[in-house]
Amino acid sequence: MRLFIVLTLTVVVLTALAGCGVTPNPAVPVLTAQPLTAAEQLALSEQAGQHYLQWPEQLSSRSGVNNRRRFTSWQGQGLLLADMAQATSAIISVNNQRITLHRQEHGQPFKIDISAYTRDGANFLQLISVTPASARITLALPYPQLNEQPLYAEINSERFAAVDKLINSEIAAGFPGAVLLVVKDGNIIKQTAYGYALRYTTDGIEQPSPEPMQTHTLFDIASNTKMYATTYAVMQLVSSGMLDINRPLNDYLPEYRGEGREQRLVSDLLHHTSGYPPEVHFHRPDNNNGLLFYSLNKAYTDQLLLEQVPFVSERGISARYSDVNFMLLGLLIERLTAMPLDRYLQQQFYRPLGLNNLMFNPLQHGVAEQRIAATELDGNSRGGRVSFPANRQGVVRGQVHDEKAYHALQGVAGHAGLFASARDLAVVMSVVAQQGGYGWQRFFSPEVVQQFTRPSGYDHRFGLGWRTAAGGDLSWHFGAYASDYAYGHTGWTGTATLIDPAHNLMVVLLTNKKHSPIVANGNGYEFSGDSFETGRYGTIMTLIYQAVLQ
Repeated sequence: MRLFIVLTLTVVVLTALAGCGVTPNPAVPVLTAQPLTAAEQLALSEQAGQHYLQWPEQLSSRSGVNNRRRFTSWQGQGLLLADMAQATSAIISVNNQRITLHRQEHGQPFKIDISAYTRDGANFLQLISVTPASARITLALPYPQLNEQPLYAEINSERFAAVDKLINSEIAAGFPGAVLLVVKDGNIIKQTAYGYALRYTTDGIEQPSPEPMQTHTLFDIASNTKMYATTYAVMQLVSSGMLDINRPLNDYLPEYRGEGREQRLVSDLLHHTSGYPPEVHFHRPDNNNGLLFYSLNKAYTDQLLLEQVPFVSERGISARYSDVNFMLLGLLIERLTAMPLDRYLQQQFYRPLGLNNLMFNPLQHGVAEQRIAATELDGNSRGGRVSFPANRQGVVRGQVHDEKAYHALQGVAGHAGLFASARDLAVVMSVVAQQGGYGWQRFFSPEVVQQFTRPSGYDHRFGLGWRTAAGGDLSWHFGAYASDYAYGHTGWTGTATLIDPAHNLMVVLLTNKKHSPIVANGNGYEFSGDSFETGRYGTIMTLIYQAVLQ
């Protein structure tokens, strides 16, 4: 049963062009051929989108499998481009609804709106016949896109009352702020801002005029960068044939050698089975590895990563989560593409998707501080408890919080540094949720999506880069009710993403929980924001599943 009211639309039948006839059925609207836009003409010429089909085909001697395709869509969405070439007519079916296509005057390609026939998830397209029988037709379908009508969020507001109550109560108790976005069946059914983008002063005192959080506020998404920057780039390079993750990293980075480096595969970095420690404090001269590893320069940091960072175990023994792995992957991407990581991602992903709120170093790109959620209150000092020469002062806002990314890699790193709004992050998440594409853009193959998001043989909590919900071990992240097919990631600053293909569900939970006073915790200390359920993810995710599925 759908979770929201489906509006009854009045279908206006256009008569400007000779149309597509539909086998008589009074329950469905009449479809009319319409001319292609320039973008659609380009998509057809470049064989873009979810499917580009030239039918009839002969893929198999089993006649029942030819001229049929499964495609992903959402109810109320759907477009089909057609080039009849020498065919005068053809009969196709969409989910068993027959549609007759007629060749247009001068034979120009056209499009038809098939949204009246689509449903959530899997849909089925079939060629019934073509006239003359010797002719061929070309069909193209886009990937679905997010439906951003605010109506859905308004209708579903009562469903999320328990979520709102919990987060608002924690804001009242001192939690800084959050933005929550929920997507079900391609529809944004909740998009809400809570609390404040800037709440506290450097001294941990509440600002006299705290700045309210907005749904379009950008957040430092910390280790979610590993997925929606680095892993995405790797998946695209694998899909294009530029990278084989089962080859040694040394094949692509020849200077990566010595002390067993030649045996490390690219997949070891993605699976976190390389044997590296969790991190190296390049930003501190007193780091555990010695003064040699002190670096405030990207070129020198890259050299250290390639030649010096020691292993703490053999490869393939167990999964040990490590920033070093993804710092190296970022370097690998730059070497293969001959481009800085941030420029490659803008060119290959974010700009084609029309995203303006997804970037590294936002202040350098003209984004005002007021549009960005603040993080730590006084540099990386933990309230004056930590000191190192390069440390910043004052509230961190618009600069990546992660010290290694900021100081040692100038804000652009494979493990951290990406800033995002909830909506733009949801669009990027849709790419992998839809097996590699969005609209007419195709970024990687379904086979690569499946390869990267399935649990690994080393540790079922990890895929290739992704964290997985299989087995329920990460319920602190995914909640109590996530399916075993769910995957996503978290970020130290207070961000969590979840994609659950079993329920056509995506969740973006962005918080600035580190923008909070430091408090004592036994013999140590913690950010007060870490103690709230909103910043611990699992309870919020569980309440979302309850709201959506029950």
